[in-house]
Amino acid sequence: MMWFDDDEYGNYDDSEPTEAAVFKSGNWPFGVTGKPDNALVPKGAVCAQISNILGPEEEQEEAAGEYSFGGQAESLPVAPGLFVTGVGSIALPLCPEQADKLIAICDKSPFGRKLDTMMDENVRKSWQLAPDQVDVKNPLWSSGLDKLSETVADRLGYKGVPLQCKLYKLLVYGEGGHFVKHQDTEKEDGMIATMVVQLPSLHEGGDLVVYRGGEVKHRHDFGKEDGTAAYLPHYAVHYADAEHALEKVTKGYRLVLIYSICLPSNMRGLERNPDMSKSEELGAAISCMGPDEKCFALLLAHEYTEKSITSMGSDALKGIDRARVESLMEGNGLADSAKKLQFFFAALTHDASFYDAGGDWEEDKHKESITWYSFRGKKYGTTSKTVFDLNFLNPDQDTLAQIWEECGESTFEGYLGNEGATRKTTYSRYAVVAWPVSRGMENTLEFINASAAIEALQAQKPVAPETLRTFINAVGDKVMETQAAYLREQAYSYEEPKKVSVSVEFSRALSEFLAEANDTSLVNLFFDKVCSNVRNKDNVIPTIIALVRKYNWSDIGEAVLNSLKEKIETTSYGYRTMKEASGSAMVDKLQVLHGLDDGPAKQALLKFAVNDAVNLRDVHLVASKGLGALWKWTLQSSDENTIETLAKKFKEMDPALLSPIVDMFSQQFGHLDSSDEKFAVLASVAAVRIQWLKTQVGPNETPFTWEMPNAAFPDKARIQAA
Repeated sequence: MMWFDDDEYGNYDDSEPTEAAVFKSGNWPFGVTGKPDNALVPKGAVCAQISNILGPEEEQEEAAGEYSFGGQAESLPVAPGLFVTGVGSIALPLCPEQADKLIAICDKSPFGRKLDTMMDENVRKSWQLAPDQVDVKNPLWSSGLDKLSETVADRLGYKGVPLQCKLYKLLVYGEGGHFVKHQDTEKEDGMIATMVVQLPSLHEGGDLVVYRGGEVKHRHDFGKEDGTAAYLPHYAVHYADAEHALEKVTKGYRLVLIYSICLPSNMRGLERNPDMSKSEELGAAISCMGPDEKCFALLLAHEYTEKSITSMGSDALKGIDRARVESLMEGNGLADSAKKLQFFFAALTHDASFYDAGGDWEEDKHKESITWYSFRGKKYGTTSKTVFDLNFLNPDQDTLAQIWEECGESTFEGYLGNEGATRKTTYSRYAVVAWPVSRGMENTLEFINASAAIEALQAQKPVAPETLRTFINAVGDKVMETQAAYLREQAYSYEEPKKVSVSVEFSRALSEFLAEANDTSLVNLFFDKVCSNVRNKDNVIPTIIALVRKYNWSDIGEAVLNSLKEKIETTSYGYRTMKEASGSAMVDKLQVLHGLDDGPAKQALLKFAVNDAVNLRDVHLVASKGLGALWKWTLQSSDENTIETLAKKFKEMDPALLSPIVDMFSQQFGHLDSSDEKFAVLASVAAVRIQWLKTQVGPNETPFTWEMPNAAFPDKARIQAA
């Protein structure tokens, strides 16, 4: 497709490209192929059955709740007793004189575009007051609002949930007031919908129009048609992410209160209306999932944010999404225990890049990423690669173009120097991804990360030794792959490559598994495959200590010491890194022995730590954060060879570097008797430094003189003459 608006070269069309143009190769996001007008078909008979059971959207509207609704607010008093700071009591309907006074203290209403807040009366024209400037004094208003909230909860599909109505602002629309089609942002934690309460107002125009799928689905006139707008309060509710517009007010004034409809912080009282036959069907289908049906993904109809997912987890789900996921969860509860599923939220992102090829846009590359969350809202992280292969359900029988339309946002870069024009379209949607618990460890490790995988393994307790062995091997391979990728990124750079680490939670959980297993072969495998390849061992140190304390050193000692060796990497391009050993291996050994009792493990670790110190460059050793601990444990050791070996290293060192060493010795002399052989060892190192200092402050053979040729002493003739 050509994205130009005329024949002039480089005069580009500003409109968004269609999905058919972006995916003209037939390769759609996340491994799906087909033509734009093809309906997406799930892979596998069972996943297709699950998709069909969830049914077209229209069949679940009742369970999901209404998308938008409204009418006369019968529970609210006609006279709210509205009081505005700086104006006083407000009479209704609003008269021109009082409207002018009210508008005078209001702010013009802004609108948001991406992360910016903007003002443009062509987009939005209204005036607003913050809730702290507004007071509704009629005591019947609060109780009436509570009653209205119950109605709203029922009609949104939250029967029995005490939804909270939080006043967001007061709005005034005069003649010409309007707001073009837009979506609301989340103004409060747990916000799911917006409620507009129009107080008795005398006006023409100003209908609230709510869209769905790009088409007008609901129109709210707030009582104008039946002539009650000026005498009674009316309301309208729509989901927060629903596109809506306020048509122009052609005469008079609209006075409205905007409320955010929010879920309570505790969602455990959520009352469900399960369709048992649907749940039983889903349970039977899930029980039939075979080994070829590794997972499925259900795209969510509503829009969500990371904030709502992380703060509310599955309680953030709205409308049809909530109804469908609840059905899946209930069906999963009825499925055979060996076939049960685990569920995750996934924020899907697909980037499609194009470059200008002399008038035509040519595909450059496609890149995908998934940010993963638990159903409790825990964020696991983001994984990226060229293509993920997801098996999407399609309960609404949408075409490929329909699935991704209105989900893309394009950015355009014109010619820059010798660089041609480029265009990138980013498609984003949230989905629920499910796979069998029995494959939880493998899938979470493949698609997410080790922290998520260890949680999946915990869900399978008790864990068989062979399962744990498979897990350790898989984690080790993953760690090696990740570190290799880091090294490739820095192949021609003098910067230090990033170091693979693991989380505290992962380390603690794996330590518990290995302690319970009582299997030295698994422990040795952990040290060989995982510990040795984790470059940043800070979070692994407690696990090493726990395992060394539990198991016999004779059984695991060799593997422990090998895993604590420092790696000098070779890149995939055959160039050895320019970095020397940094001393981190020495520090790791010292941290481990700090947590151990006296015994063979502690002795061996100290011996190897001293050996690391001997092989370090002098400047690295004296600057090491482990230097104090190294001398502390060496002096506490009964092995004279270890002490003498370390002392020899320092006595052969450039004496100019010994200042921090001697300072450290001064802290040790107070604990040693002068007759102690260790005292003599420290003194021998200090003597090297002292002798060097004497050479630096020896006698000066040149006579000390100074002169000030331009100095003048008018009152001191003798000095001046000299």
